[in-house]
Amino acid sequence: MDKDFALGLHVPGTFDKIIQIDRCLLQDEQANEVLQFVNRYVREHNLVPYGIRSHRGYLRFLVIRRSDYSAKIMVNLITSEETPEVLQPLATDLMKTFPFVASVVNNINSRPAQIALGEKEILLAGEPWIEEKLGGFRFKISANSFFQTNTKQAERLYEQVLQAAELKRGDIVWDLYSGTGTISLFLAQQAKEVIGFELADSAVEDAFKNAKEHDVLNTRFVGGDLLHRLRDTRPKPHVLVTDPPRAGMHEKVVRYLNEILPRRIVYVSCNPTTLARDLALLKDHYAIERVQPVDMFPHTYHIETVVKLTRKA
Repeated sequence: MDKDFALGLHVPGTFDKIIQIDRCLLQDEQANEVLQFVNRYVREHNLVPYGIRSHRGYLRFLVIRRSDYSAKIMVNLITSEETPEVLQPLATDLMKTFPFVASVVNNINSRPAQIALGEKEILLAGEPWIEEKLGGFRFKISANSFFQTNTKQAERLYEQVLQAAELKRGDIVWDLYSGTGTISLFLAQQAKEVIGFELADSAVEDAFKNAKEHDVLNTRFVGGDLLHRLRDTRPKPHVLVTDPPRAGMHEKVVRYLNEILPRRIVYVSCNPTTLARDLALLKDHYAIERVQPVDMFPHTYHIETVVKLTRKA
């Protein structure tokens, strides 16, 4: 089995080769301990890895999330089928062995797509979320909810977003790809109302919980397909903040922004290539006032970028 099994990261430039790792120098040592424990367990119990080419097998991804605020860890095991009885002993052992493991969940992804997201989630042990803190806010984060991995730099990133937004007290703000509502809550401190848009239902639920817990009453969150929900939502924004995934915004979404023409757009990007593509579609109506890189991923070539766009006269 060893020849056909590896738990680690993709070999650069490949989609079907994994290099075995026992320790990642970028993550906390507690996360490395969990990585090593899971690696030993699945080998000893002969749990079969999922074949990217054959589309057969069981184990697909291991996602370890650690909170800087609570020093607690969530372990998310993504499998190709729903057999929680296979993973329950592993979850029990993790909770017994590591006091800092607060959550063990199993996400089921039966589709061929190689994504660490599930169609269904099963809580195996502990809580269904972990807590993280940014600025004065505490956020509940579930397994499928996006949250910045570099918490300390995320505060600096959101400060840049607030500066670029230049909000007025009467402003309506739209927050696209809002995740668990992190940027939305920061924006709500200076705006009349913030409306967040997010596809993942679990993230929308987290966002509502986070807003309620902090008594932020001037936010609401809209789930579902972005383009359709944007067209149906009122009121239209004075300022729009967008923080899309690496693929950037859908072309129809960008063209819709050219229809409603908010006074200012703040674009947060983790991919300069798709950022440049989307900015080219906005250039007829918007001028780029400022581009501010933020190093969210030390020791890598990746960069986060905050772009301030102002509507042309």
